[in-house]
Amino acid sequence: MTAGTAGVAGVRASVVSHQLAHVGVLVRLGLRRERILAPITVVLFVLINVSTARAISGMYETPQQRLSLQAGPGANPAFRFLLGELTHVEPTAALVSWRAGLFLIAALGVCAAMMTVRQTRKEEELGRTELVRAAAVGPLAPAAAAAAVATLFVVIVSGAMAVILLPLGADAGDAVAVFAQYASTGLAAIGVALVAAQIATTSHIANLTASSVVLLGYLLRGAADATDDWAWLRWTNPIGWAEQIDPFGNNDLLPAVLSVAVFVGGTAIAGRVAVHRDLGAGLIAQRRGPAASSRLPRVESLAVRLSRSLLLAWAAGIFVYALIIGFMQPSVADLAQGNEQFDQVMRAALGDATLSTLFGMTMLGFLAVAASAWGVNLAERLRAEESAGRAEVILTTPTARGRYFLTYTVIGAVGGVTLVIVAAAGMVLGSGIAGGGWSRAATNAAQTGAVQVPAMLVVVAIALALYAIRPSLAHVGWVVVVGALLLGPLSGMFDLPQWAADLSPFTHTPLVPVDPMRATPIVVLIGVAALFVTTGWAIFRRRQIG
Repeated sequence: MTAGTAGVAGVRASVVSHQLAHVGVLVRLGLRRERILAPITVVLFVLINVSTARAISGMYETPQQRLSLQAGPGANPAFRFLLGELTHVEPTAALVSWRAGLFLIAALGVCAAMMTVRQTRKEEELGRTELVRAAAVGPLAPAAAAAAVATLFVVIVSGAMAVILLPLGADAGDAVAVFAQYASTGLAAIGVALVAAQIATTSHIANLTASSVVLLGYLLRGAADATDDWAWLRWTNPIGWAEQIDPFGNNDLLPAVLSVAVFVGGTAIAGRVAVHRDLGAGLIAQRRGPAASSRLPRVESLAVRLSRSLLLAWAAGIFVYALIIGFMQPSVADLAQGNEQFDQVMRAALGDATLSTLFGMTMLGFLAVAASAWGVNLAERLRAEESAGRAEVILTTPTARGRYFLTYTVIGAVGGVTLVIVAAAGMVLGSGIAGGGWSRAATNAAQTGAVQVPAMLVVVAIALALYAIRPSLAHVGWVVVVGALLLGPLSGMFDLPQWAADLSPFTHTPLVPVDPMRATPIVVLIGVAALFVTTGWAIFRRRQIG
């Protein structure tokens, strides 16, 4: 190497070192910020996969049962759309990977994207990145640190999902292939999110953009699996590339290289944009509103305006998922095909009701839990408004504190009810399109959705009460949502004692239309929700703002 070449290389290394200055400090800071939410997410992924493994192991023990599963649900276009093709039925790990794999892989991509945005654009939006950059921190350090933290999260989840399959018959090659599915998709999502965080001016737009890319890939992959003529769509997105790895079959790791290339390319593009743009700037900006408005004369109008886009994003996501679930509902009876034991258990539990009815009731319960998570998101939005000083500005007007809190409480309740209605409508529409009928599906969905509302309101009320007590407690609402899910709709998978299951408000929801309607739990749940709202209202009126 000549002296000139060595000099150029030294200058380039110096420039890179300057641009990444103190990235290690930001990595440690990012890990600290994720110390609560990230572990909860990892545990949730593990528990879902473990519960799936337990269910599959008990339902399909013999080769005949597994072949019937492959010939029934595995060949059904609706199940192929949601779960992918079932090409391998041995060992048990292959069934578990099929049952939970592609959906959880897409979910990991969304979680990784949101974590990346939370560590980049959200910090910039709140003004903290500007404070950090005022020190001796390189312009690429925040994005690099966010990528490192999100990558660690993806690797941990991917490793856990692969290790779980080892006792179920997966060999080392199969486990590596499953790890590659999760890890490569998560990395691709990080790359997309890094770019979205650079081109969007708000974390909301960045989250929506990155998550939409991941979910669009999931839908394109589903269309490819449901229709053989569209098989080429698998090669258009990271979810399809993950499926092409084919664990328990070819174990081909080459498609994972495409996702890694998306990660590398996204990182490079985001880095170049970050170096040249101003802090707070972006290519996709929110439309500026008018300097004055007669349409926002009261705090209620302003609160609705600020919460509208957030609710629409939740409604769109829940509706799409409910539509897919509804499309599967008429075919769910195929699950019992060739499995007499499972069929007998279901008949004993359901009586005259059908397996399709139980499926719809169960899935609406899950979607009601998701609707309650909207309340946590709203509480976090309230915390952001307070941290930015905007809540204090509003409260300097004649607006009373109690009125401010109750306004957002009403929005949280109305938004949650709206999401339950959207979920029920999506399932009815999907079921009708798939040939499952309209009138009975609509009646069952209306009854099931209605009885889920009080439990949903309890979770929303708890989330807002936590914010009222202390803004930093708003994040604890996610723990409440996860607990309500694990102790409620999923409690039967973990053989939990009844006292533990009773902690979830969704445990007390009447099993309509399988069981008769009971008014007592509905009244009690509404009373509990009112108690939390009253407590939050009383505390918020007295605590310090800001």
